[in-house]
Amino acid sequence: MEDNDIERTDIQESDEDEELIEVCPVCGSPDLYYETGGIEGLYHCKYCGYIGGFVIDANQKMMKLIRDEYERKLRISE
Repeated sequence: MEDNDIERTDIQESDEDEELIEVCPVCGSPDLYYETGGIEGLYHCKYCGYIGGFVIDANQKMMKLIRDEYERKLRISE
């Protein structure tokens, strides 16, 4: 086994231990609720207004990356 294989295994095991949270794919916010009572399987983000059936299972680091990218795009568009 090479050193790279050991490092990859260590990283994968540590990532599996982290708690994953459903977050908005647009802004990274965990403030989601089911649109129309969950009948149609659509999520609605309270932060950015996203409505869709796709959400991301993210850890804290990924949430921050998505949020930073969203805020960067907002600053550019202003």
